[in-house]
Amino acid sequence: MVIYIKRILLFLCFFFLFDTLEIDSNYNKHLFYNKKDIYLEDKFTIYFSDINSNELESILESLDICVKSYIVDNDKYYVHDIDELINEYTEDKTLKDKIYYENNGVNIDGIEVVCQVNELIKLENLVNIF
Repeated sequence: MVIYIKRILLFLCFFFLFDTLEIDSNYNKHLFYNKKDIYLEDKFTIYFSDINSNELESILESLDICVKSYIVDNDKYYVHDIDELINEYTEDKTLKDKIYYENNGVNIDGIEVVCQVNELIKLENLVNIF
């Protein structure tokens, strides 16, 4: 009985000590930038929580962001725009899948961009990113 109480106390101690609820498996997908130098232009990789190509296209039209590649299903697609992305992504899919993706869009995991930090701040206010 004493052993079980010691184990429970030890578990609770480690639980609060290491704060296991805050462990994040997507730590490498977080976007880090310096807010003090907002006009610095650099290359960034942005991962989204949940967005499709139709939503992203409408958001990117209002921002000054140059997209270098799209990340879909952990594959990089080096295309100029969303329409080319859908064509390349659905290249080996059936006609039914092509029509579906053209109408509903492709789920985008992330994008690699070149832009200023102030554009990232605007984007972060519009969509959910890591």
